[in-house]
Order: sequence, then structure tokens, then C-alpha cells
Amino acid sequence: MADEQGMLEQFYQPAAIAERRISEERLDAALRNGIARGKQAKSRQRMKRITVSCAAAVLLMIGGAFAMNGLHFGNGIESASVHTAVNNQIPAYVNWSAGDKGMLREALDQGRYQVVEKTAAYEGYQVTVDGIVTDRKHLVLFYTSKSSNGDRITPEAPELFTSARDKLKYKLFVRNTNQLTGYYDEGSYHDMLVFDLTDESLPEEFYFASKWGNSEPGSAQKFLEIKIPVDTSKLAELERTMEVNKTLEFEGQKVKIKNVVQIPLRLNVNLAMDAANSKKIVTLPNWELYTKNNKGNVFPSTMVMKNSEQWKLGFYAPDYVQGELLGLRGSWIETEFKGDRRLILNTKEQKIVSAPDERIRLQGIEKKDGHLRITTAFSSLEPSLVQFAKADLMFTDGKGVTHSLLFNKETVHEAWRKDRAANLDLYYFDIESMSYPQPLTFDFAEYPGEFIKNPFDIVIQK
Repeated sequence: MADEQGMLEQFYQPAAIAERRISEERLDAALRNGIARGKQAKSRQRMKRITVSCAAAVLLMIGGAFAMNGLHFGNGIESASVHTAVNNQIPAYVNWSAGDKGMLREALDQGRYQVVEKTAAYEGYQVTVDGIVTDRKHLVLFYTSKSSNGDRITPEAPELFTSARDKLKYKLFVRNTNQLTGYYDEGSYHDMLVFDLTDESLPEEFYFASKWGNSEPGSAQKFLEIKIPVDTSKLAELERTMEVNKTLEFEGQKVKIKNVVQIPLRLNVNLAMDAANSKKIVTLPNWELYTKNNKGNVFPSTMVMKNSEQWKLGFYAPDYVQGELLGLRGSWIETEFKGDRRLILNTKEQKIVSAPDERIRLQGIEKKDGHLRITTAFSSLEPSLVQFAKADLMFTDGKGVTHSLLFNKETVHEAWRKDRAANLDLYYFDIESMSYPQPLTFDFAEYPGEFIKNPFDIVIQK
């Protein structure tokens, strides 16, 4: 009863609820796009394996739980799941999610999968943590969820807690639609969550807690929590560092490639911007990690994390095996634009009155579906690079009256594209079609800086 009372205090005190709202709002959109998609296959290459795995895996979940004031716990309640995987311990969907090779496959083959099979349920929602793979700094959690009405339910605010109810700090790897691992099968959804702990190690016993729902606005959410033990005899190797220590120079601006770190599903490239740089580097527009010297073996980018000097480039690389060819290549850096970002236009005469610099041109102003479409252009630097500009939502007319750009969900009123035939990078935005006192002043929230080129190709693993 003490455990349940502790969770009541943690989740229902107003301060605790307020504390969690920030992370919930941040994760909501990404979770919808990256996690709550079960009917799509991971790739054409694995479609056959989905069929085989689904047919081979009979997942019968019989779970019990007890309730207290709306909280429902899975502490030690074993599910009766039946798995027909290779060793009768690893669910077939876990084998499928881990793929044929890579860090997770190695962990499974080395017997590092830890069976959990604990269930929590409430009012038609049921969640089972089937198992985990962890090194106590990275946690891969495999779960099965189902609802009595057949809706696919997914975690909408996942959290990790110590047995003393202290919140563990972590970063959740949020996948996009090209990086799916889950699937829906006969009323159950199977997927995995990947947590990277940021401050401390995962304790030998922890709680996995979350609100669960079907990701529809206004839909019912139910809180479920499961207590999970960690078998320290089965800790996996889930972090490997490949040292690089090479410095690149772009007209006096230096970037050090420190190392590449492999963690579950990803390869992270750690960089250091030289403190003596005279210009602030803001993007590395075409840097890519690859396994072979062709475009088909480039890892997809997942994130860029940075402060003033330390950067981390993340790449989705679930199939990478230690020792395989690995390289980093690119051509450009972009430095911060320092000038005035205002674009002043006379839309009646269709001409630029003043601009941030001479690079931007007015490609055209046309009436389109009852509004005015303003299209700007930059001369392309190369086919793989797009120069990026973006106008603020508000603008002023010649009398200082404020107006707003058009924005609604039914029509796209702002977009970027490359016109390869004309060798242009185009950006358009729409405003209401009316008679404005001229000229109109647009502030740009983003405007391309200086692009400096120095092609490089660094082999990290031969």
C-alpha cells in the first residue's frame, strides 16, 4: 500500500501535475508522428518478416491489476503471454524490431534480453512490458498495448521513476515515419521505447509510468504504471565510442570532429567549434554519415543538438555493425547572418525597396485563390543545398498598420522549393489580397548567412 500511496502523491499533487505538463506538450506531436503508428511496415525489405513474425507470434495477454483512486499498478503481476520466438523467451515482434544486424541484434544474440512480462490494466486499457535491454545508461523497453474497443493505444507522456519516486532524467528517442519499429496485430500494438538517461544510471528497480491514449484530440487517457526489476547479470553493451580527433577548417573557421558514439538505433557525431572562430557557425547543411561510397548507404539524420561550442549530430543507424566501413563527408558550413533582416517591398509596383542584402530577389507577386503570393529567390549554390529564409508572421504597411501573413490548416501559405531548371532556391508566403498603403515591411525570422565551402571525406572505420 505504501507504493501505491507514493504514486498517488507523485501524480495527483498539483505541483507534480504542473511539472509534467511541459514535457508532455513537447512530446505530444512527436510521439504522434514517431511512435503511434502501427499499421505501417518498417520497410519493403522487411514486409515478409512482418508476415512471418505475426503468424508465428501468438500473444495472449491475461493480466491482472489492482486499482486505487484511479491509479493502476503492474507490480509483479505476470502476464500469460505465449511467445513462439527463437528461444521462447524473446517475443517474435522483438526479434523483428531488432532487425537482422546492429547493436540490438547483438544484444539479443548474446542473451542480454531481460524478460519482464508485467501487466497493468484499467477500464479496457492493458499494457504489458514484455522485456528490456539496458546498460543502465540506455534503456530499450519493449511493450504490448491493447484496448477493449480495438483502438491502438500508445504512451502519451512516458516517465521513469526510482523506487523512491524520484523522477529519472532522460531523453526519449522519437522516431519519424521512416524509422518505424512497431506494428498492430490482431488487436494488440507492439513497439519499443528508447530512453537515454542524462544524469544518473538506471537503478536496479524502477517504475515505467505513462498516460495512454489513441492520440486523438479529446480522447480518453488512462494512467498505467509498471514496476520493473533490472537483472545486472544481463547488462548489454549499448555504447561504443570511435575516436576521430580531426579538425576541419573553412576559411579560418575550425570544426573539430571529436568522435562517433554508437547507441541503440543511432550513431552520434560529437563536434567542437573552435572558441577562436571569428564567425558563429549555425548549420552544417550537407554533412552526412555513410557506410559505403554511394547515396544508398547514407544514414538518415535524426537531430542536431548544440550550444555555442559543443554540437551533436544524430543519425538513425539501427543496422550498423561495429567494424563496418563508416565515414563522414560534407562540403559546407553556414555562418550567422549579422545584417538587418528587413525586406521592404512595393507590392503594387512589384519591386524591392530595400533588402537584407543583394542575394535575395523578388521572383514575383501574383493573385492566387483570393490572396497575394509573394515569391522570393536566391541563386542556388549547388543541387544538394537549399538556402533558407522565413518571414515573421506579422508585417506593417506604409502607414505603420500591422497585418499578418495568411495562416490556416486548409491551405499551405508558406513553402520552400528548389527550381533546378532555373538554378534557384525559392521561398513564398501569402498575404491577404487588399489595397495596402505602400511599401510593406517584412521582418525575416530566418535569413541565410554566409556559406563557406571546403569538401571533405573522413573515414572513421575502414
